[in-house]
Amino acid sequence: MNTSINNECAALIEACTLTLYQKNIFRVTGLPVDATSKEVSRQAQKLQMLEEMGGGTAGSQPAFALSVPPTTDEIRSALARMKEPEHRIVDEFFWYWPDEFGSSKSDPAIQAMLAGNTECAVRLWRDREKGGSHVAQHNIAVMYHMFAVDWSNYHVSYDIDRNLDNQIKGYWKKSFDRWEALIERDEIWDILKARIRSLDDDALTTGFARRMLKQLPNALDRVNAEAALQLAEKGRIDWAKFHVDFMRETNPGLDDVDSTAEMVLKPTKRRVEQSLSAFKSQSDKDPKKGAELARQLLDQCRPMMDLFDLFHGNEAHQRTDLFDQVADTILQMVVAHQRSTDDNKTFVELLQRALGFASGAHIREKIIKNISIGEGNLKHELLAPIFKTLSSIQNSTDSPKEKYEAITEKIIPKLPEASSKIGANSDMCTNLMDSVALVLRGISVEANNLNSDIFTANGAIQLALKLAKSAELRNRISVDISQLDANARARTNIPNSRSSSSGCLVLFLIPGLAGASIIYSLAKFFS
Repeated sequence: MNTSINNECAALIEACTLTLYQKNIFRVTGLPVDATSKEVSRQAQKLQMLEEMGGGTAGSQPAFALSVPPTTDEIRSALARMKEPEHRIVDEFFWYWPDEFGSSKSDPAIQAMLAGNTECAVRLWRDREKGGSHVAQHNIAVMYHMFAVDWSNYHVSYDIDRNLDNQIKGYWKKSFDRWEALIERDEIWDILKARIRSLDDDALTTGFARRMLKQLPNALDRVNAEAALQLAEKGRIDWAKFHVDFMRETNPGLDDVDSTAEMVLKPTKRRVEQSLSAFKSQSDKDPKKGAELARQLLDQCRPMMDLFDLFHGNEAHQRTDLFDQVADTILQMVVAHQRSTDDNKTFVELLQRALGFASGAHIREKIIKNISIGEGNLKHELLAPIFKTLSSIQNSTDSPKEKYEAITEKIIPKLPEASSKIGANSDMCTNLMDSVALVLRGISVEANNLNSDIFTANGAIQLALKLAKSAELRNRISVDISQLDANARARTNIPNSRSSSSGCLVLFLIPGLAGASIIYSLAKFFS
């Protein structure tokens, strides 16, 4: 019987949260579930008298009493809800029944409970459960469930001794072993229908019992879902996961865990949507704050996405739309920030985090494209100081030897790291290495033809050949090396007479740095 959660039994669904037993009418007032209207009125009068006398509480201290006694306002509220028939039936269902409704005054277990004798009441119910009593089985289910919920409420605010873990998990298991059995028992629902008839209230029909039966598995799941939600928000993920797993393991085929999760997560979803609108509005007003706001939004939404993943497991489609909106909003905010500040490092960092929120192919493609642009910009920023230094060396009035030494000291040591960061096989790396090689080629030509510095000329051109990556430039440099070798050989055979034949070598370099065409003309090798 897989049913979706709706408003068929709103009173039941509304009650089944972590306050199920804290706000239970009968736990708060200390009255038995079959208290008559006269007994309710008497309790109300007692409350009024206490208030007139200066305060105090009207509730007795029966077994399973609240650890913090209810206030007069809480008792008054409970007494008022008792007049709402559906709320009363729900609270009766989650409290302790006499063997027969209307017989609490003569029921030993109920009287023991009202007197605060917990051990006696529980012993009697256990004996009756062994004898096949469905009422006793119901009461034991309520008791274990109450213990489990009370501990979960405590756990939301405080750490629990690890030695109690198995005991608390045992409360959950023992209660659900009974709930699952009772759901299938016609007898328990017949008792509830008879109870509804006995109240003789036109606003309450036996159809309410049918709706309770249909929605009870989902209602019970909601208690665990609320526990998982609150524990996860407190960072107690192991226990949050326990509750989610427990939801999925219990009531198989009877409940709709995904619908329960969707209902419980609805406020979280609403908070995310409100945050998106608020942060985007602030970013639009001041784009330079886009990165700071995006970081805050990412930090705020990360735990919320973890909650969705916790409840929905690998079913990413359950959170795709919502957190794709988060990713898209982050994208818009950091793009505006980057355009205002040229802060590419933050741009890439935040987009990489935003990618973790994106599931849809379209938004992931948009983010990845922008990350690629940002990384390209960062690479250009990395190379800018190198190119600036290279240009300064090239345009200086230093001698070729000084320029060559400057490149080996200031440029060459930076190339391995730059190459690693931009990718040794990238076009950007090719352009970098070719640019350095071009300047070295110019230094070689100048050293050889203008200064007759063969050592510098050879060193510069050989280094240029090692750095050059493009085939065309390597071919040109190879020709230069051959020409230098030929000129060197020719020089050793030329007579001292200045009237001898003279040779001329002119080399033209391809366009150099910063888009400027650098053309080197070599002077006559001999005068």
